[in-house]
Order: sequence, then structure tokens, then C-alpha cells
Amino acid sequence: MRTIENILGIVRVKKYKSIIFISGFIYFLIYLYTIGNLVYSPDQSLSISFVEDWSSKIFRERAPFIWEPIAVVNLSIISVFISIPNILIALLLSILIGLNIGVAFYMYHAPKICQTCKKSTSFKGILGVIPSFLTGFACCAPTFLIALGSATAGFVSTFITIRPILIPLSFVIMSLGLYWSSKRITHIHTT
Repeated sequence: MRTIENILGIVRVKKYKSIIFISGFIYFLIYLYTIGNLVYSPDQSLSISFVEDWSSKIFRERAPFIWEPIAVVNLSIISVFISIPNILIALLLSILIGLNIGVAFYMYHAPKICQTCKKSTSFKGILGVIPSFLTGFACCAPTFLIALGSATAGFVSTFITIRPILIPLSFVIMSLGLYWSSKRITHIHTT
């Protein structure tokens, strides 16, 4: 319970709230871009269109942890492919990443009263970002590596094989990192 109080105490501080929001939002956009749900497409008119029989495609996977889009929103230069499960995963990962970065910054800039935080400043919780970044590149990396030749074929097959565990691994690593980091905080300075 103390860890939740510590995290909420950090979230209440305006500076760290901004860090949490900005880092989470940036990751959210990067994640959607890497899985192909956010696409640069100039000269589009402002519009929204739904896929035919969209309600039956909400939970149709096209790859592990990547679902079919059910709508497309064109915003002049960007097209956003709407897929509810993809957006939920991106949102959850973004929240965890934002909180991990916020806690890490707090621990780094901890007041003198929190010397145990200073001595054990850790950005280890942020390492959970790595597996989630790798999942987004699954659509593009194999094609790119295949173009490089047969020397990369082993890497491509290994990458495709381990891809389904990367998202759950990200959640576990970031959750444990956040728990561990916030547990080490001895005092929240809220000014």
C-alpha cells in the first residue's frame, strides 16, 4: 500500500505529473506508429470511415498482440487506424512507462531527506520499454532484414518466434520496476 501512496504522491507534484504525461504520450504515439496504426499520409481530407462489418473485426488479430483496425480517421497529414485492443495496450504501456520515468526522475532529484533514494537511484524500471518497442517493429524489421539477405534469416525467425512474449514481458518488467522503485522512496516532498 505504501508503494501506491508513494506513486500517487509523485503524481501530485506538477513537475513530475508533466514528465509522466509527456513521456507516456510520446511512447503512445511511437507505439501506434511502429505497429502501423499511425501513418503519415499527406493530402488527406478530414474524414472518418469504418471498415465493413467492423463489429466482428474488433478482436481479430493480425499478429500476436496486434489487432485489425475497425476505422480510419484522416487528420489532414496523419491517418489513425483505430483498433480498440491496440489502443488499450498502448495506453497501459504508456501509463507504466510514464510512471516509471516519473518515479526515476523523482528519485534522481529526491530531496536530501531521501538519501536512500539518492544512493539507489535506478532507471531499471524503464528497461521494460525495450520489449514493447521490439514488438512494434515486428511488421517492418523482418521485411527489412530479409532484404539484407540470408545472413539475417536466423535473426528474423528468432525475432518472430519470441515476439508474442514481448508485450507481457514489458508489463511484468515495468510493473516490477515501478513497484521496486516506489517502495524504496522514504519521503515524498510535495512542494
